[in-house]
Amino acid sequence: MARPSRWNEIVDAAAMLFREKGFVATSLEDIAREVGMYKGSLYHYIKSKEDLLFAVVREPAERILNELRELSALDLPPAEKIRRVTRSHVRVLEENFTYCSVYLEEVAGRHRSDEWSAMDREYVAAIVRVIEEGQERGEFGKSLDARTTTLALIGSLNWLTHWYRPDGELKGAEIADRYCDIFLVGMLSRTPTTDR
Repeated sequence: MARPSRWNEIVDAAAMLFREKGFVATSLEDIAREVGMYKGSLYHYIKSKEDLLFAVVREPAERILNELRELSALDLPPAEKIRRVTRSHVRVLEENFTYCSVYLEEVAGRHRSDEWSAMDREYVAAIVRVIEEGQERGEFGKSLDARTTTLALIGSLNWLTHWYRPDGELKGAEIADRYCDIFLVGMLSRTPTTDR
């Protein structure tokens, strides 16, 4: 079903307010005021404030997961997959900064719905599999705990929403490569593969 013409304006306003004030503290009146309409008019677009929250975060969340699915299926060395996953993650954050900030503050890890919890679990599990594949191939150290390493990588990438500035000196691609250098050096096997 097509959305009425002001839908994007409403979603943008909601994203900005959810980021500035938080989801709970933002009222539908605040959003309606921001776009110059009555609160009642918002109900032509949404059923609830939570519907609007999910509209804010859906596109970047689905994009980042779909890109990971595609990368996971490629026949590439695990280290290259980690590099590409990191670049993809940072690129989506950079291009959808406000929307991703809202996702990380208001949806991720909060069990708001089965759908969103399943998406979070799938993202983590896919990266865990890449790391385990690297261990099996002797590329990554066998002593690594794949899940802990995955959560550390995702957590450090997501923390960008607290310090990264889209108009700052460092661009997303540079940050992604620096993160990869740090993580991949720590993940590499220290034992010659012939000993495995």
